[in-house]
Amino acid sequence: MIDWLEIKQFVIAEHIELEFERGFTTVTGETGSGKSLLVDAIGILLGHRSGNSYIRHNHNTAELQASFALPPRHPCLHWLEQHGMANDNECLLRRVIRRDKSSKGYINGHAATASQLRDLGKDIVDIHGQNEHHSLLKKSVQQMLLDGAADNIERVAELGDGCHAINSIQKQIDRLNDQSQAAQERADLLKFQIEELNELAPSADDWLSLENQHKRLNHQQELSAGAHAAATILHQSEEHNLSGQLIQCGLQLQQLSQFDERLKPIAKMLDEAQVNIEEAASQLRPFYQDNEIDDAEMESIEARFSLYHTLSRKHRLLPQLLADHLEAMQRELSGLKDPQRQLARLNEQLQTESDKYRRIAAKVSARRHKSARRLASEVTTLMQNLGMKGGRFDILLIPTESGIHTRFGNESVEFVVAANPGQPLQSLSKVASGGELSRISLGIQVVLANNTPAPTLIFDEVDVGIGGEVANVVGQKLKELGTSNQVICITHLSQVAAKGDHHFSVSKQGRKLKSGSKFGPKSGHGHDHEQVEATAVKLGAEQRVTEIARMTAGEKITKQSLAQAQEMLKSA
Repeated sequence: MIDWLEIKQFVIAEHIELEFERGFTTVTGETGSGKSLLVDAIGILLGHRSGNSYIRHNHNTAELQASFALPPRHPCLHWLEQHGMANDNECLLRRVIRRDKSSKGYINGHAATASQLRDLGKDIVDIHGQNEHHSLLKKSVQQMLLDGAADNIERVAELGDGCHAINSIQKQIDRLNDQSQAAQERADLLKFQIEELNELAPSADDWLSLENQHKRLNHQQELSAGAHAAATILHQSEEHNLSGQLIQCGLQLQQLSQFDERLKPIAKMLDEAQVNIEEAASQLRPFYQDNEIDDAEMESIEARFSLYHTLSRKHRLLPQLLADHLEAMQRELSGLKDPQRQLARLNEQLQTESDKYRRIAAKVSARRHKSARRLASEVTTLMQNLGMKGGRFDILLIPTESGIHTRFGNESVEFVVAANPGQPLQSLSKVASGGELSRISLGIQVVLANNTPAPTLIFDEVDVGIGGEVANVVGQKLKELGTSNQVICITHLSQVAAKGDHHFSVSKQGRKLKSGSKFGPKSGHGHDHEQVEATAVKLGAEQRVTEIARMTAGEKITKQSLAQAQEMLKSA
């Protein structure tokens, strides 16, 4: 339940601080006094959208905070524990609205997002707004209300996820089936191209070796002549070969080294050079001996070399990249050969998701049917006391087409009503007048409120459009709700206000501000400026009599209206 609420610089309220108690609390005040700003403040604390319009004029921030006492084992206690925000059984919510900046939220002193405030707040306070009877005409709202009463919200969310998964898999299956012809044509082309490349059996190393062989064979005569000429200079010439000349030079320096030992290492280098020349000449010999070209080998190499170039031009690749291209085509063909396996896998996934969807949908349907019967009976009973004697309310569950998966399961939901005896059940939008619709909506909200996990229920002028004995019934029903929940009702009906265990009055008045003061106008010439301010006070016994008399008779309160107010309070 809400222990206390504090509001600073919010709309037309400068500072309001209220302490709430258990039971049924009513909030009254003249039209436009600011009653609903209390509900707006609580809504924003629970994560509803905020904005500049909520900040009091000439201020840059508005601050809201409230303390909630949670009963033992309440689901919010587990939520707070999971998020590291627990503080015994207390939940302190705070929100700062900043002009032209994002708002800041806090849970038990920990920074929190608006999403976290909403997630936590949905089980702390249940707010029923004054315009809900209009939204009640929408089938999506009817479905949501029924599923809320049936504790189906999480399961319906799972149905939405399952429906999305089923549709996604089905699209993949359809796409594969549509592409089968094109895939077959592509597979035939790939098979042909792969066969061509497999005849070549390309590899990067093979191309490098083949390229070297091709160069060697095409320049065999040049290689032979050059190698022979070099060998002749190095060793084979009888008159002038380098080997012989180095031998002579070495011997001469060796003899001279007896006069200067510095010549010994030089002589040694010449000896080593002569040995290297002999070895080089020996290794050149195969290049000019046995230099006959093997025509068969040449033809084979030429053919393979030409095939490399032909296929590289065909595939628009460098020859050394053909091997990688072959692997890529083989992988692609493998994928194209796999559509049946892929289709089988997708169909298996589709079957799994469909089975899961059907299981969840069956549970949702069972809960809907059970809750629909109970809600229809309870709302019909309540209608008898809301000025619709003989009226009936029912909830139709209309099966969807077989084999169709929707986000909401196996059926759509429609609320139907017969406002008078003898009339057939018809859609709300067709048979309910504005007054009847507001009463039916109120009846549904009262019935649903009995099933909410939220310990605090707020009704914001839900009694619009009713009066007389019906208003007495509404007040009594809300009072009954207050025995098990904390109920706060913003009302304009004296019959409802009289039933309250506690009573707050909201009013507004102007206060004068001097020009140039902190909250006065930006410009002026010394004249006073009036600023409207909302206040809220808890009423004592005598004050309640006066307030209910005002609600009954208007501003001109008479002895008769005061006596009537006293009687209403006594009866309550």
